[in-house]
Amino acid sequence: MPGFSLSANHVGLTVSDLGRSIAFYRDLLGFNVAYERGEVTAEYMPRLVGIPGARLMIAGLDIPGLHLDLIEYIAPKGAASAGPTSDVGNVHLGFTVDDLWSAYRHLSAAGVHFKSEPVSPTTGPNKGGWAIYFVDPDGVTLEMIQRSAAAA
Repeated sequence: MPGFSLSANHVGLTVSDLGRSIAFYRDLLGFNVAYERGEVTAEYMPRLVGIPGARLMIAGLDIPGLHLDLIEYIAPKGAASAGPTSDVGNVHLGFTVDDLWSAYRHLSAAGVHFKSEPVSPTTGPNKGGWAIYFVDPDGVTLEMIQRSAAAA
């Protein structure tokens, strides 16, 4: 034991266009916008993120079980880095959905890019359910999982 307790607080994603990302997560995935901070001018922020002179904007979005911070750096602008899921350090956010096929049709109609059609896992905790990978506007991989009735 490390001598302290730990629990999840939030996930932060750096995005290229805060407004576009808010619209994606709110309008297509159903997140609630908890706050939009505009430019954060607090003196501690550049020290916290380890980037001298950093200027950024933050929006906090919520769904049950997850708080998501979307962060756009005004300065310095970062490079796009969402590469293949096999890249070391690549992350994905996984969501549970009650009707994957309905979600797939909804997102497909909105022009969302999918890495495949829905697949049915044949092993593991999601065996007999459905899963799919897709990407947000910055290429961050997202996953939806519909658990099988037996696993639910």
